[in-house]
Order: sequence, then C-alpha cells, then structure tokens
Amino acid sequence: MAIAPPSDQTSSQVRWLQVWGLASVQGAMSLTWIAYGIYLPKFIEQVFGYPTSQAQQLTALILVIESAIGVIVEPLFGGLSDRWQRWYSSRMPFIVAAAIAATAFFIGLPCVVIFGGSSEITRVLLISLAILWAIVMATFRSPVMCLLGIFAGATKLPLAGSVLTLVGGFVGSIRPLATKFIVGLGAPVTFTIASIVLLASVASLRSAMIYIPKNLNPELEKNEPLPIRECWSNLAIVMLVGAAIGLGIRLLMGDVLPRTIKADLTSFTGFSFEVLMGSALIAQGLVALLTGNLCKLLDNKRLMMISLGGIATGLGLLSFGYGAIAAIISILLMLTCLSAVNNGMVAFALTMVPKSLGGLTVGTFFGGLSGAIAIFGYLVPKPADMLSTPNVIVLTAITFLIAGVGIALGERITGKIIAD
Repeated sequence: MAIAPPSDQTSSQVRWLQVWGLASVQGAMSLTWIAYGIYLPKFIEQVFGYPTSQAQQLTALILVIESAIGVIVEPLFGGLSDRWQRWYSSRMPFIVAAAIAATAFFIGLPCVVIFGGSSEITRVLLISLAILWAIVMATFRSPVMCLLGIFAGATKLPLAGSVLTLVGGFVGSIRPLATKFIVGLGAPVTFTIASIVLLASVASLRSAMIYIPKNLNPELEKNEPLPIRECWSNLAIVMLVGAAIGLGIRLLMGDVLPRTIKADLTSFTGFSFEVLMGSALIAQGLVALLTGNLCKLLDNKRLMMISLGGIATGLGLLSFGYGAIAAIISILLMLTCLSAVNNGMVAFALTMVPKSLGGLTVGTFFGGLSGAIAIFGYLVPKPADMLSTPNVIVLTAITFLIAGVGIALGERITGKIIAD
C-alpha cells in the first residue's frame, strides 16, 4: 500500500463552490436531526400515551439503537460508494437516491402520527420508520463527507473543513436558541422545511459537481482489487480515533459545558442557559475559520494532537473551580481547540488510506463515533445522575487524550509508508 504525498499544485487548491455546497448538505442533515430530536419524544407521547419522562427514555433507547446500527451502516455504505465511484466515476447518484429516500421516511414520521392515531400498528410503524430514517441518513453521510477529499488538496483539507465546522456551529445553535420557535411551527411545517432544505442542498451540491473533472477509476483499474486488506491497521486507528473524539465531544458539549454554564455563568452573566449555549456553538463555528488557516503552518495530525492536548488542559483548569472568569477562559480555550479538531477530523481519516478508499475510511471514522456514543448511551443513560461533574471532566479528558494517542500512531504508520 502506498499513500503518496500530494504535489504542491494539488495541495494548494480549494474548490470553494463545492466546499460550500458540501457544507450546505451537512447543515441540512444537522437540521433534520435537530427537528427529529425535538419532535420524536412528542410523537411517542402522542402515539404511545406515555408521560414525558417515559417518552424521553424510549427516545434515548431508540437513539442508542440507531447509533449502534451506524457502526455497521457507515463503513458499509462508505465502502459501497467507493465501488460506485470506481465504476461510475461519481458518488452523486448514490447520494441523491439516499437523500430522496431519507426525505420520504422523514416526511412519513409526522404523517404517521397525524393520520395513524394511537393504535398498535401506528406504534410499530412509528418506531420502524424512525429507525429506517436514521439508517438511510447514515448511508449517505460518509459518501457525502468523503467528497471533501476531491474539493481540496491534502494540506488544505482542514481549511476546507473549517467551512463545515462554521456551518455546523451555526446550525447546532438552533437547538438551544430556537427550540420554542420550532415547536411553535408544528411538526408538519418543521419537517417540510427541513426536507426541502435537505433536497435543495443536495441539488446545489450536484450542480456544483459538474465543474469537477471526472476521474474514471482513480488509482486502480476496474479489475484490480481495492487495497482494503493492506489498510486494516490504518482503519482500526481511524475507528479508535473516531470513537474517542465522538465520545469526547458528546461528554464535553453534552455534559461538561452545560453543567459549567448552569453552575458558573448564568448568574454571573445574567443570560439564560440557552443563550449562552447557543453563543458557545456559534463561537466555536466562527473561530474555526481562524484555526483552519493554521494548516498553513502545521501538519493536520500534529495540529489535532496539540488541540486535543489543549482541550485536556482546559478541562484540567476547569476542574480547579476558580470561578466564572476562569471558567470562561477555559471554555474559550476548549472551544478554540475543539474547532481545530472538528476541522481536521475528515482530513485525518482521508489521509490514512489511499484515495480509492475515501468512503470506507470516513465511514469507519463515523462508525467508531456512533459506536462509542451507543455504548456510552447504553451503559450510562443519564450521566447527570450517574457521574459527578469531576468524574465527567476526568472521563472527557481521558477520551481526548486517547484520541491524541491514536492520531500519533496514525502519523507514525503513514509516515513509515510514505518513507518506504
């Protein structure tokens, strides 16, 4: 197996039109997940007749099941998209078909609730449709995200990834800032808007792709096998890093940051938790543009390792509990470092294997991420009740440090391959 270093010409190119098209698809996918996360407990309440707490428990179980399924679906369909790219020179038909199917299932969710009543058939149909939708969404995340590899040269992938982080931060802020507004719109309007946005973003990406020269059968002839067997160790490291980063982000943004904001910052600043949490997500997106430019100075893997260490340092400072000012400084440090990690995640996965396995390696990364979240969600369904704040901080720091070790191993392996 050979992972050749990119040429200077290729490394200096970023196709911004296509990158923004890809970011719009990622943002639209995030928007559908936000709508899904807000309304699924309400659908379960209505169809099953459960109280709010029980509906939230069933929702959490469904999300764990969906994440567990993603461990298989993400790399499987990422690999299938590699074969599609190899034989038909484009992943877009694969992506478009999956987006249309996902939209159909997505629109079907409120329709089942509105027209199905509370019968046993409706209950089974609702749960089945929810899981099917999540599966279809997982089938085209990896094929979509691996397109970043043809939109930017290897050394500029983190810079291109900063656009995805920027859009992700702004879309993610919708959850804390606009939940009441989304609920006020009602499920039919919300799901219709999200579906239109998803289809429109995929259409815009497809239109932008016409400016990309088609490369039939990249790196390999049709009758040659894909070099998967030679990349098992690389893919294992990618899955480990994906799992560690995924769990770390889940703990940091889902537990550590909310607890810190509620304990130290709401009374200090006078702003509500929702405003502060939304502002943190927006700030992380904005600073991504700055950290993305650091790829001109540092190799992506090294920048990610430094950033993961920076997050662990911020967590260490936070654990001392010096007050609101110290908490703000720690949060800003962690958000800055986290933006650099988010910028480089897909770039890390893509540079661990040959280009012909881009979909598989990105799928493996997201599969590891989904698996870690599923296992954690199953073992620790309510971190706030089962883990104290100091324990959550320590666990979060450990997961990010494990990710750093995995990236260091990945750099060592790929460095030896290039040297050979």
